[in-house]
Amino acid sequence: MFSFLPAESLWRDAGFLRLFVASTLSALGTAVSLMALPLTAVSLLDASATEMGILAACELLPFITIGLPAGVWIDRSRKQRLAVLFNFVAAAGLALVPLGYEGGFLSMGVLYAVGFVVSTTEAIGGSATQVLVTLLVGRERLVIANSKLSAASSLAQVCGPALAALLIAAVGAPLAVSVDAASFVIAGVLIASIRLNEVPQSHRGASVIAQIREGLLLVWRTPMLRGLVGVVAVWIMLSDAFKALYVLHAARNLGLGEGGIGLVNTLGALGGLAGAPLAHFAGQRFGMRNALVAGVALAALGYLLYVLPQADWPATALAAGIALFVFNAGSTLYVVNYLSLRLAVTPDALLGRMVTSMRFVTILPGPLGTIAIGLAADRFGLPPVFLGIGLSCLAMALCAARWLPRR
Repeated sequence: MFSFLPAESLWRDAGFLRLFVASTLSALGTAVSLMALPLTAVSLLDASATEMGILAACELLPFITIGLPAGVWIDRSRKQRLAVLFNFVAAAGLALVPLGYEGGFLSMGVLYAVGFVVSTTEAIGGSATQVLVTLLVGRERLVIANSKLSAASSLAQVCGPALAALLIAAVGAPLAVSVDAASFVIAGVLIASIRLNEVPQSHRGASVIAQIREGLLLVWRTPMLRGLVGVVAVWIMLSDAFKALYVLHAARNLGLGEGGIGLVNTLGALGGLAGAPLAHFAGQRFGMRNALVAGVALAALGYLLYVLPQADWPATALAAGIALFVFNAGSTLYVVNYLSLRLAVTPDALLGRMVTSMRFVTILPGPLGTIAIGLAADRFGLPPVFLGIGLSCLAMALCAARWLPRR
C-alpha cells in the first residue's frame, strides 16, 4: 500500500500503523474530555480551585501507589496484552461520568474516582504501551516514532476542541465524555490486532521486592536517569497544576464560554502539532538532552504569556490561545525527547521497571504540590499563581542545562 515510501519508513510497518491509529483515536477522545471534565466540575458541580487541585492529585496517585509493582508486572508479561486490557478498563472508568449524570449521582467524589481509575490504566497500560513502541520500531527509530505519535496526538487535539464544543452544546459536558470512553475501546481492539512475536523476559527466582529494588537502583545508578528525576518531578507538578486550573481561569477570570475555551484549546493543540517535527529535528541536530532543556524553557514562556492582561473576547481568547500554543510546543519538544532519552539508556529486560520507577519517583511529590498550588490560587488568585509557575519552570530549565549529563 505504501510501496512508494522508503523501505525503512515507519509508515510501511503495519504494527506501528495500527498503534498510530489507536493512539490518534484515544487522543481525540481525550481531547474531548480535556474540555468536558473540567467544565463538568466547574459548571455543574461548582468546583473550587482547591477541588480542581485535588482532582489533579487523584490523577497522580496511581503512579505512586501501584507504579512500582506495575513495572514488575509489565516486565514479566506481554506488553501488548496489558495495553489492550487497560484500554478497556479506561473506557469503563470514563463511562461512570455519563452514567452518574443520567443516574443523578454525579459528584466531585465520582470525578475523583474516575481520575484515579483512568490514571491507573495509564500507570500500567500506558507504561506497557511505551515499552511496546520500543519493541515495534527498535531503539534507533525511537525519536521519530515518538515524534509521529506526538504529532498524531496534537492533530487529534486540534480537532478535539471543535468536536467537544459541538458535543457539549448538543448533549452536555458529562455525556460528551462518552466519546473518550468509546475511543479507548476502539484503541484496545486495534492494539489487539497487531501481530507481534513478543517473548516476555524470564525472571525466575526473583521476588517482586527484589525486582522493584532493581528498577529503582537502575534509576539511581544511571547518571542521565538520575539527573532527569528532579527536572521531571518539578515539570509534572507545575504542568499538572496548570492544566487543572487554566480552564477555571479562562471561564471565571477571562469570561470565556465554551466556544472561547474551544478556540484556546485548538490553538494550544496546534502548538503541540508544530512541536512534534521540531522535537525530531532538534533531537537529531542538537541531541535529545539539549532539545529537552529547550522544550522546558519554551513551556515556561507559555506559562508567563498566560497571565498577560487581555481586553475584549476575541483578543482574550487569542492571547490565551497563543500562550497555550507556546506551552504545548515546548511541552512536545520536552516530552518526545524525554521519552526517547530514557528508553535509549535502558536495557530491554528493565524497560517496564524503568518506566514505572521513573514515574514513581518523579510523581511522588506531585499530589501535594498540585493541592498546594490549588490552595494558593484560592488564597492569592490565579494570575499570581500562573506567574509563579512560569518563573519556576524557567528556573528549572536553567538548572537542567547545568545538571543534566551532556553525554
